[in-house]
Amino acid sequence: MSSKRDYYEVLGVAKGASQEEIKKAFKKAALKYHPDREGGDEQKFKEAGEAYEVLSDEQKRAAYDQFGHAAGAANAGGPGGNPYAGGNPFGGGFDGVQFDFSGAGGFGDIFSEIFGGMRNRPRDVQVALAIDFDEAVAGTTRELNLRVMDRTTGERKGETVKVKIPAGIDNGQSIRMAGKGEYGQGGARGDLYVEVHVREPKGFERHGSSLVSRITIDMIDAALGTEVDIKTLEGEITIKVPAGTQPGKNLKLSGKGMPIPGTHRHGDHLVEVTIEVPQKLSHKQKQALEEFQKASKKKGFFK
Repeated sequence: MSSKRDYYEVLGVAKGASQEEIKKAFKKAALKYHPDREGGDEQKFKEAGEAYEVLSDEQKRAAYDQFGHAAGAANAGGPGGNPYAGGNPFGGGFDGVQFDFSGAGGFGDIFSEIFGGMRNRPRDVQVALAIDFDEAVAGTTRELNLRVMDRTTGERKGETVKVKIPAGIDNGQSIRMAGKGEYGQGGARGDLYVEVHVREPKGFERHGSSLVSRITIDMIDAALGTEVDIKTLEGEITIKVPAGTQPGKNLKLSGKGMPIPGTHRHGDHLVEVTIEVPQKLSHKQKQALEEFQKASKKKGFFK
């Protein structure tokens, strides 16, 4: 059984689609997946081209409608069987996906119509930039030394670009700098995308605009309440852990998290509490806890 997808499915058209509908569907797929475009997909582009080469030719389409991808199956030959047995009825080398770019109405015309000389069109450029966590908190400006391709001359041009990184930027986010990409015809330029990688913070975790710290207190402090020193973006502060705090409880420090880009607000800082249970007790400690246990059961402290 062939692993190829149905050609009509590839182009997203019905089996009875007109030639105009097939051409329109291929244009859409070619624009979306062309390797020279940002986010293009060479494999899907070739798949769409293969489908169009067959479905745009009435003879090849008729053969495909009758025999599908099994056109060359040996058991289909003979009188009344597959007239293309032992060969590819569609004329292309499907393994390498070679297309016929000549002739009126063929790929040459349609690519000229769609892309209009994409080979010389300016491409976008993407670069990666690593910054420290403190720089992500406060925001910063970095200089990048680039060598940008001029697609009309085939030469690379040196250029220094200043990148303003906003406070609160998250790991993996990109900054778009319009007109700082490759050069194309007529002085047109693509865009520059700077993907920012933020190094891990020390002392807490980051989840978007929120920060998370973890503290461990003993069960007595959890029961009676206590105070704990916490590191925040603004320095060390003392927080109160209320009496009766349960394991896994999150204490929220509102507005103490990361800056939210484009606003004057901050996320929250969450403090997750872990309660430590002693593994070894002295005889007196054990007796004291047993007495507490008896008293607690009588007064209904525990549910």
